[in-house]
Amino acid sequence: MNKRDKYIVTSLISLTAVSAIVLNVYFTFFHRYKGKVVIDEWNESEEFNDNDVTYINKDPNKDFVILNLADVQLCDTENYFNASIVYDEMNYLVKLTKPDLITLTGDQTWSNENLVSLKRIIRWLDEYKIPWAPVFGNHDYGNDFNSAVASMEYCSDLYEAGKYSLYKRGPTNFETLGNYAVVIKENNKILKALYMVDSSYLDKINDDQISYFEWISEGLKQKNNDNYVDSMVFLHKPLPEYSLAYHHYREYKDNAIGDVHVHFSLSGSIQNGFFSKMKDKGMKDVICGHQHGNSFTLLHEGVRLTNAVKTSETMSYYDDGIINLNGASTFVLQGNEVNIKNHFVGSKDYHISDDLNVYNW
Repeated sequence: MNKRDKYIVTSLISLTAVSAIVLNVYFTFFHRYKGKVVIDEWNESEEFNDNDVTYINKDPNKDFVILNLADVQLCDTENYFNASIVYDEMNYLVKLTKPDLITLTGDQTWSNENLVSLKRIIRWLDEYKIPWAPVFGNHDYGNDFNSAVASMEYCSDLYEAGKYSLYKRGPTNFETLGNYAVVIKENNKILKALYMVDSSYLDKINDDQISYFEWISEGLKQKNNDNYVDSMVFLHKPLPEYSLAYHHYREYKDNAIGDVHVHFSLSGSIQNGFFSKMKDKGMKDVICGHQHGNSFTLLHEGVRLTNAVKTSETMSYYDDGIINLNGASTFVLQGNEVNIKNHFVGSKDYHISDDLNVYNW
């Protein structure tokens, strides 16, 4: 490379860096996408009806596959140029698992610069022409509570505009958005309820959320011959029961379903009775993300607690010497049964380089 070419390359790199800094400062301090004002207040005295949930149908002649993508964590500035790697990995996982539904357990984006990244992810998801359902993670809020360029309200606008999105912002008189339910039916019979819960930047599931999901479960019970519907809960941060289940596993080793990989703290949402109340109303599975170094399913008081596999090597990467903890988890509905399988993506299976964003634990 001659002197002139080096100058051009250096200038382009400098211009890109300056542009990124200017945009970062502009969006952080001078402009935010606040979203439309929506008022949809809920109280438990309301009568439940079919409009309070979203129904999707299962083909009775085949299994129903849910592919969960956890902690994709794209950012408009920090890993903008790695986005194509994430896109390729998502394509790989979708082709591998052939899902009927894609769920996302939070942290789709990272840091305050989330606008371009979220639009990208939504566009990618819609390309598959498969229904998809996200919840918010703590990083989706930004560096501080609701400080991101695209606010929670604007993110909700974008999610709801997705062609194949099942997202609903849900009641707006809670401290959080994105609390909603998806119900899977087969031959006009309710098969499974999926409760999409925002565990929030504030690390808690509040009383209003608990009352809301209890209300939905009671409403579905009325439509299900007075039987609670078997349900799955998708949220970002683990419930406190995850820690209890893991301590039991460490002592007795009798509650694990499949392999257990734990590299990271099991702290999560603040205890407020969500687990015990929902367990009594049909909850059979809880699926979380958040802790990238963990991958397991543990049985606790009759409920399976799954820490789903992190998707993509953005922001962090874990390798326990046995498996690369990067990929996705699937939940396959066969009748009323749910079979869980983890799909790990390693450099030998995929084009990601061994030294990209490697975190040495």
